[in-house]
Amino acid sequence: MKGFGLFVKTLAANTARLNSLDAHTGRLTLVLGNESADLDSMVSSLALAYALSPTISAPPIPIINTNRSDMTLRPESTLLLRTTLQANDSGIDALTFIDDFDLTRVVSYGRKHGLDVWLVDHNAPASRQTELEPFVRGIVDHHVDENRCPQAERQIELVGSCATLVAERLRNTLGSVEPELAKMLVAPILIDTSELSSTARRATDKDIEMVSWLVPQVEWAWPSANPVSTDSAVADQESSDEVESLDHVSSTHELYKILDKLKGKVSHLSARDLLRKDYKQWTVGSPAWTVGISSISYRLQKWIKRDSRKQIKKAVEKWVDEQKLDVALVMTHGKAKQGKGGVKVYGRDLIVAFGQSVNEEQQRRVLDGLQRSELLGLGPFFEDQDTGPVFFNQTRTESSRKQVFPAIKAVIESLSI
Repeated sequence: MKGFGLFVKTLAANTARLNSLDAHTGRLTLVLGNESADLDSMVSSLALAYALSPTISAPPIPIINTNRSDMTLRPESTLLLRTTLQANDSGIDALTFIDDFDLTRVVSYGRKHGLDVWLVDHNAPASRQTELEPFVRGIVDHHVDENRCPQAERQIELVGSCATLVAERLRNTLGSVEPELAKMLVAPILIDTSELSSTARRATDKDIEMVSWLVPQVEWAWPSANPVSTDSAVADQESSDEVESLDHVSSTHELYKILDKLKGKVSHLSARDLLRKDYKQWTVGSPAWTVGISSISYRLQKWIKRDSRKQIKKAVEKWVDEQKLDVALVMTHGKAKQGKGGVKVYGRDLIVAFGQSVNEEQQRRVLDGLQRSELLGLGPFFEDQDTGPVFFNQTRTESSRKQVFPAIKAVIESLSI
């Protein structure tokens, strides 16, 4: 197999290749992350494309499934990928984003010359990319199986991070990976499992096993000779305006703290940017409902303090209209102080909003179904739930979008019974 460094050097030609299809006749292979384009999805698409490369004559093309300009909303991903790619004399400019080429033209090319799509970190094409469904060749994912794409080779396991499954594939085929690839893979596993925290209840035995395999392969920086704690060192790094590289990182804890801190820096974003930063959309049920779920690393009480309840409701309603949704779920999560001077505690909240096409009876049944779900543990956020978007506390804090989507899907599908 070509080394990871050589694979990275092929990335810069991919965008031009997709924009000059008339000059090609060979079969194309795309490796597509999910549309939320979080750290796990980006890393997994790159690493899976590398893992597949020895079996395919032309290098697989990893696709970052968001617009190039939206990388500014993801500083943790920018930092990790920049560090990884610079170690191989490349950069983020070499990556291919979903708006760098015409996906419809690629599909047309595929009908004539052949197209294989590997889905990573999701197991069915997004509602706006369903034209890819007949071309899905393989799936590597850690979400509940939507039972689509029956023709695809599939590896779907409910582990904490999709990067865990890609790492396992690389271990089974290569035995070891380069230091920069090991660091790139271990990062999203740490982020998605809250540093393998037992209290977060997201890490599985396989996540722990893959971290144990990856960590010794990372070239960690030597710890400072000064007798200072790891948390103090991390705080010093975080106090700077921008961390330029992760080359200085000396432990998994330090890596996690820096990236997690960057991921949580969202208070400067507009309400619309918060809603679109980590967003997924599906078509569910018959008749079809368009469902959108935003995940926001910002506790609802902080957001209300910044923008007010009224302004948040207006922003969510505008988002529902803009995306033409039947129902929107806005998941907020993070740490917030419990009372004046209290300790910071991790928690989750949920906002549910409906499009104009959903009648009052349907709204009532959806809200009732969500409130009955033991996976969520919803309770009222406000004593007075007035008209418009409904605000909830979510007591089952371990339930992320991986659990919330199946819950809303089941409720919507029950409406047609």
